[in-house]
Amino acid sequence: MNHLSPDDLQDIMAAYKGWVEQLGANYLGGQRLEDSGTMLRSKKESVLTDGPFLEAKEIIAGYFLIQAHDQQEATEIALSSPHLGLYSIEVRPIAFPKMK
Repeated sequence: MNHLSPDDLQDIMAAYKGWVEQLGANYLGGQRLEDSGTMLRSKKESVLTDGPFLEAKEIIAGYFLIQAHDQQEATEIALSSPHLGLYSIEVRPIAFPKMK
């Protein structure tokens, strides 16, 4: 995001704040990510790619943990993210620890 002006960054942060408010109770927090998932590359092209993404050369700068019934619902929620207009999004299930 180094190429963005301070005003652009402020607008983006406002968009994220509005999106999180819209998510409401579906916004939960953070956790380790699985290697599988769906990559969304563009709203215009509707390009969806199934994982795994172990060979990815991009850095994951952060994540949103949301509550969804399945991968499809999580993907639909991700399509509404303001992030998708700037960069790609990976949608992954949580890796829950195994119970003994």
